[in-house]
Amino acid sequence: MDTILNIILPVFGLVAVGFIVGRPPVFPADFAKSLSNFIFYLALPCLLFRSMASRGLPHGDEMNLVAAYYLALTGVMIVSFLFARWAYRETLGGAATLMLGSCFSNTVLVGVPLMLAAFGQAGLQQMLLLVTGHAAWLIGIATVLAEASKAGQGGGALRIAGQTLTALVKNPVIIAILSGLAFGALGLSIPGPLDSAMRMLGEAAVPCSLFALGASLVGLTVTDLLGRTLFMSLVKLFVLPAAVFVSGRYLFDLPPLTLAVAVTTASMPSGMNVFLFAQRYETHVARTASSTMLTTLFSALTTGFIIDIFRGP
Repeated sequence: MDTILNIILPVFGLVAVGFIVGRPPVFPADFAKSLSNFIFYLALPCLLFRSMASRGLPHGDEMNLVAAYYLALTGVMIVSFLFARWAYRETLGGAATLMLGSCFSNTVLVGVPLMLAAFGQAGLQQMLLLVTGHAAWLIGIATVLAEASKAGQGGGALRIAGQTLTALVKNPVIIAILSGLAFGALGLSIPGPLDSAMRMLGEAAVPCSLFALGASLVGLTVTDLLGRTLFMSLVKLFVLPAAVFVSGRYLFDLPPLTLAVAVTTASMPSGMNVFLFAQRYETHVARTASSTMLTTLFSALTTGFIIDIFRGP
């Protein structure tokens, strides 16, 4: 009950406020996109840079965290992709989209606020180690598969690899995490006035992220509830967290906080990047929108339950 009242209710309450208020006539129709730009290009990088600059290089348990998480993630990616190909007779592109919807966690708009509230700066710093390669790994592989399903594409793999690397280098979230990590490892400190300004911007990232997430859900509807939408939602909320728990607990013997970070990260709802990917390749657009909506709603219960277990009485 303490977890629900003090962590889940405030976090998802702000998402609900964004969903209810973040629409005309109070805000313009494209408001969520403009607010997201402020978050991703300014507020969130300040928060992440300051967080990583206060620590040193990753140690042994944290490297095991990365290995445990990505081992489980890759396994679930393979199984969900093969299941989509076999059970739904999907093309490579269609199966790649369902795989992405089953495995891509909203580590930014939901992950950052929840991790701070549940496990503090120590938990956030460990989660950010997972975030650095999360989008590149998942979207990179899904893009290769989607492009491979198109006929007459020559030299696609190298082109896609180049595009993925370019996007990674230009991503302000990744830049903030890696530069902050390097800054802290060198023993440097942020000058006082600059640190104060970055702190104020960083403090805006959490409420704005949650409000923007709610506003971005406006207009989304649920379709194919008993088919592919349900498949993506169940894998995302139950199968992936369970796989990460088994990997972290029994294969890598992670300490309690590190294991909690890994499983909680895996339990986050699907990110909007899945919907954008589906739009780009014109496959399962309505279904990915539906799974994003469903996992965001029900993760308030499933992720809250996971956090409650790891935080204990």
